[in-house]
This record gives sequence, C-alpha cells and structure tokens, in this order.
Amino acid sequence: MNTVKTFAIAACVAAASAATAQNLHVNDAAYVGIARCQGLVNSHDLAPPMDPTGINRFMDLETAGRIATVIDQAREARQKAEREAATGNDDQKARLESERNGPCRRWMHIGARAPGDSLTGE
Repeated sequence: MNTVKTFAIAACVAAASAATAQNLHVNDAAYVGIARCQGLVNSHDLAPPMDPTGINRFMDLETAGRIATVIDQAREARQKAEREAATGNDDQKARLESERNGPCRRWMHIGARAPGDSLTGE
C-alpha cells in the first residue's frame, strides 16, 4: 500500500473518531479519503455488495462549504477507487474489500445516523 493511501486511511480512522465523538465536520484531507471509501462502497465489482446510502448521505452533507479544488480531488479519489475495483485482479479486489469492510464501514454508519440536514443537527 502506498504512502498516500496509508495516510488517507489513517486520516479517515482519526476523523471518524472525532466526528462520532463531537459531531464535527471532517477536514479536507479526511473528506478526500472518505470519498475513496465512497467509491469502494458504491462499487458493484466488490463482494458482497453494500448499501451505499449512509456514506453517500455523509458525503452529501460534508460537501457543503468545500472549495471546488477539494471537491474535485474527492471526485477523482472516488472515481479512481471505482476503477481499481472494476479492473483489479483477485488479490487487489481482496485488498479493496478489506479496506471497504474495515476503515470505510464507519462512514456508512455515521451517515446513516446523521440528524436532520447536517451532521451537527443544525
């Protein structure tokens, strides 16, 4: 796993704890890392399929107020993850499924529990 992916996963896990404990919005680096998770969760090429409703909702809520550059980086990360899932060999798919089923799973649950129209309930 390269350094960028390792950092993104670590940022996601750290931000997950903060978002869960304090209902705070995540920083831009975590947002881009979570977009990668969104691509893996939305992929129809990984097994078993997962319901993307929670993570999609989380990302919709988190997009508000982001600058266009960060939104573009997140879109690229999501699309790259979807391509990796679609074109990967069995070993790569197993690694992606492990990433999706591990650090990414938390974002599906946070998004599903988000109150009202924002993560802070405002």
